[in-house]
Parts: sequence; C-alpha cells; structure tokens
Amino acid sequence: MPKNYITDIFVILFYFIAVFYFGFHFSKRKSSEEDFYLGKKQIHWVWLLFSLVATETSSLTFLSIPSLSYKGDYSFLQVSIGYIFGRTIVAYLLLPAYFGGERISIYEYLKERFGTSAQRSMSLIFTVSRILGDGIRLYVTSLPIAFLISRMNLFAWNETHVGIISLFLLSIATIIYSVYGGFRAIVFTDSLQLVIYLLGGLFSLGLLIHLTSHQNNLYGTFTQLFDSGKLSIFHLHWLDTDNSYFFLFAILGGAFISIGSHGTDLMLVQRIIASKDLQTGQKILISSGIFVCIQFLLFLSIGSLLYIFFQGKTVAPDKAFSLFIIEEIPSPFLGLLLSAILASAMSTLSSTINSLSLTWARDWGMDRFFSPKLISLIFGVILFFSSLVPFALSEQLEKGILEVGLTIFSYTLGPTIALFLFASKRSKPKFPNWIISPLLFGSILILIILTQSIKLPFTTLIPAGIFIFSSGWTLLHLAFSGSRS
Repeated sequence: MPKNYITDIFVILFYFIAVFYFGFHFSKRKSSEEDFYLGKKQIHWVWLLFSLVATETSSLTFLSIPSLSYKGDYSFLQVSIGYIFGRTIVAYLLLPAYFGGERISIYEYLKERFGTSAQRSMSLIFTVSRILGDGIRLYVTSLPIAFLISRMNLFAWNETHVGIISLFLLSIATIIYSVYGGFRAIVFTDSLQLVIYLLGGLFSLGLLIHLTSHQNNLYGTFTQLFDSGKLSIFHLHWLDTDNSYFFLFAILGGAFISIGSHGTDLMLVQRIIASKDLQTGQKILISSGIFVCIQFLLFLSIGSLLYIFFQGKTVAPDKAFSLFIIEEIPSPFLGLLLSAILASAMSTLSSTINSLSLTWARDWGMDRFFSPKLISLIFGVILFFSSLVPFALSEQLEKGILEVGLTIFSYTLGPTIALFLFASKRSKPKFPNWIISPLLFGSILILIILTQSIKLPFTTLIPAGIFIFSSGWTLLHLAFSGSRS
C-alpha cells in the first residue's frame, strides 16, 4: 500500500470510531418510542438545526452541486433562494397544525382529517420516494471511494465492485448506530458530520484558490469566470431548450420543493417537530433555509474553480470533484475529505432509516409486532439494496444525477402539498374519504404520463402536480355536492 494513503485511512477509522461512540453513548438514554423517534423533545434547537441541514445535505450536495457550476453557472442559487421563501410559508401555514396533539408522525394529522386511508397512502409515497431517492444519494457516495481504492491497486477489482463493497460497509456502520442510538444519536452524529463536511468543503475551496492562483492571480481567475458567464445567478431570458433555471421557474420551483420537503416529508419535518414548541420549530426551519443557501454558494464556488483547474482536460462534470479529491488533496486531508463524503451520506441514510421506521411503526401499526430497532434494521437493509440500482444505469443517465434525485421527489411533492393544504382547511370534502387515496396516486401517475409527451422543466413539476390534484379535488367536490342536492 502506498505510504501516503496510510494516514488517510487512519483519519477515516478515527471518524468511524467517533460515530460509533455517539451511537452507543446515546443508546443508554433511550426509554420510550417517543425518545427513540423524537428525543422526548428535549434536544437543543441548535443541534436540531445542524441535524436538519446535515440530513438534507447528502453526498449529492457535496459531490454534484460543484458539477452544476463546473458545466454551467451559479443559477442553482435561484432554487436555494426559493427554499427560504418555501420554508417561511411552511413555518406559518403548516407547522402550527403539527404541534397540536400528541403526534409523533405528521401523517397522523392526515388520519385525523381524512382517515386511515389518506394517512397510509402518504406514508407509502414517502417510503417509495425515500428509498429510490436516497438510493441515488448513496450511489454517488461510492464514486470517490471507488476511485481511491482502485488507485491503491490492492485488489484486482473494478470500480463497480469496489463501489458496491464500500456501500455495504458504509450501510453496516450507519445501521449499527442508527438502530442502537435512535434519534438522539442520529442528531448528534449529524452535527458532527455537518462540521466535518463543511471543513472539507472549505479546505477544498482554499486549496483550489491556491492552485488556480498559480495559473492566474485571484483577480484574473475572477475576471475569466465573469467574462465567460460562469458567475451568472439569475436567468432572465427564455431559452429554446431547457428552462429549468429560468428565474421565475427556479425560484418558484425551489419554494415548492421546500414546501413539499419541509412541510410534508416526514424525515425533515421530524427534526422540526422534535423541538420543544412551535416558535422554536419555526426558528429552526427558516434558519435552515439561510444556512443551506450559504452552503450551496460554497460548493458552487468549488465547481467554478474546478472549471479553471481542469481547463483543457476532458472530465465528466459529475466526477470532477471526486477526481480532484483523489488526485490533488494531500494526506491527511484526503482522509478528511473522504470522511466528509461519508458523513454527508451517513447523515442522510441514518435519518431515512429512523424516519421510515417511525412511519411504519405509527402509521401502519407495526410497533404492535416489531420493536423500533428491528424495523430500523429492515429498512437499513432495503436502502442498501436500493443504492445498487444506479450501477445498472447507463453513463448517459448518470449525467445530471442531482436533477434525477430532485425529479424523483418532484413527481410526488405536488399532489402531497395539495393534500396537506386541503387538510389545513377547516371544511371537509363532500366526497368519501376513501377517494382521496386514488386521487393522490392518480395525480402522480397523470403527471408522470404527461411528462412523457410534454417536456417540463423539473422546477415546474411540483406546481403541475398541485394543479392536477387540486383540479381533481374540486371536480369531485362539485360532483358530490350536485348529487346530494
């Protein structure tokens, strides 16, 4: 083994030891189902904020956000600006309803409004979209790990085999501390992981500034990026091709994504309703939008400097940052960067395991038959197998993988946002509650079919889904009102 990798491996091992320490330390404090899933609502809001940001900042953010500015510009910041607007709407429109009663799952709120069918339908949508979406996130994590081990020449394995093995080991480690430590362990390990990958991102940015300054001074680099349009943020002109980042679509799309993810997605809302009261939850939610926007700016800056660094070379945008990490980061900082990538993946994976366990324990009543630990273990195994699916994708489908992850969620978020908005109204529908489930699944199916014939920017999928569901709801309401009169 080359000597320069030994220190990096020890850094990664130290990271895993720290993660396991938190997992086993907090396992002693768990005493009830509420503690396992919400930490008895006794965790300080700052740790919940860090956990929320770490959970939504997956390996897709760490590795794929730089690819957007590498091949384009800073237009993705428009989406993050929309995030702030969307979270503010959720904080004052939907969040107050979640703090009423003794709910652990937000889908129990749907049961109170529309019955068990709506509750379980929403839980099923959450389960499927999380398994598929987080499978992609885990897959992205395997790329730089596979690069590293392949360059060590330790085994006669190709990068695909190495990627699968690394995913297996990462999943095993995450499952252990998630199952034993519960929500408390996940929140505090998330906070540790947030610090690690932010340090990794800041170090990468500093190193890139240093390396590109040898090709050009800092002012020259900025001028080159500005003249080439790589620093553009707002797209004000309509294009004949893809208009996903047309400023109106991007900001509104970001707002709708945030309303859906932070208003109807149990994994993220779980961190907010674990706070002690509504005001604290609102503070966490709005602050996270600002935090994420600044974080995106950091990783987009890395991507634009990678464009300068790799000029004249043919590098796939989605693999540019991974390649830079493996080839240019010196020891022991390479170990820190790889730990940061692992941290971004593990924080999302552990949170998904806990949230999937929660929804099946409470919304499906599985806690009558299985313990929270066992349910968590089952979903940990399922998520590992879902991460193997992208290995079968063609190279063409792997490109733009961040948009692929966002698109998966966008198909489901529109109808679910509309459902929760109708639930927040005091009046109940005129039609039977059992119709809501077919309407929900039908709206998602119609949207998928529609986009096969009409190419819609991914930032407009959520408004389209809201329109389809709301139209169906209104028509049913009028039809049943007329039949009763």
